[in-house]
Amino acid sequence: MKVCVFGASGYAGASIYQILQETPNTEVTGTYLEDPAVFDDLYKLDVNQPESFSEFYKQTQPDVVVWSVMSGPYEDELIQEGLSHLITHLTPQTKLVYMSSDYVFTAGNGPYNEDDPISRLPEDHVFSTYANAKVKAEHFITQELTNYAILRAGPIYGENKIGQLDDRTDKLIAQLRLGKTVAYRDDLIRTFVHVNDLAMAVAEFVKNELTGIYHAGPDKRHSFYEFMQQMAEQLGYQGELVEEASQHEEADEEIPKNTSLSTDKIKDTTKQTFR
Repeated sequence: MKVCVFGASGYAGASIYQILQETPNTEVTGTYLEDPAVFDDLYKLDVNQPESFSEFYKQTQPDVVVWSVMSGPYEDELIQEGLSHLITHLTPQTKLVYMSSDYVFTAGNGPYNEDDPISRLPEDHVFSTYANAKVKAEHFITQELTNYAILRAGPIYGENKIGQLDDRTDKLIAQLRLGKTVAYRDDLIRTFVHVNDLAMAVAEFVKNELTGIYHAGPDKRHSFYEFMQQMAEQLGYQGELVEEASQHEEADEEIPKNTSLSTDKIKDTTKQTFR
């Protein structure tokens, strides 16, 4: 089986790539954009450039494509250009495994099931670019393809397969080492998922024949305040150093309150477990 991981140099992508490299009977290629690449055998590729994308894809001809490219403030361009290029190259036999986000549930009235309707934020909202791009991506995939698996995930945390920490935990540790307090909101409820558990789930969908939309993560839900307090204690620091932040929000900067995910479907249909 030939697999291509787009975004193999990223935080989650690196774990996915490493796990697939260790999977028997799997030939893996991967792409990166910004130097340095975290693996020596990756291809440097701007997925938004149609000519170079087409040339690379025709050379690799994968059986399964994993899309783990994330671009934050440029997410819309990434979907409008890069993902669109990919979809035009996929045959019905080629499976797409796409990493999506809980931010497609902008109403914030979770927990959400896979078949609950997704929605956009107003265009002038500070978080609209990322959230609306994920919504757009899911619409592209579900309307144009049949052989796909969309894995939605909440905040991703933990040390990945090559020793990288997520930015949130990295900043937490930096503050705690200095003995400083850190504040997080208690009204924002999420389903937190460990990066390597998510990567293992992606690898399983690469190998199996399941299609459709799945929520990846444990059945536990936490506020940012609760979760980061637990994280501090697990790292050997005093939980009291994590404080509850203000819930005040400016106009057009309201954060969806509860985007937690119901995860029964992935638990019932796959072998993957989530810590």
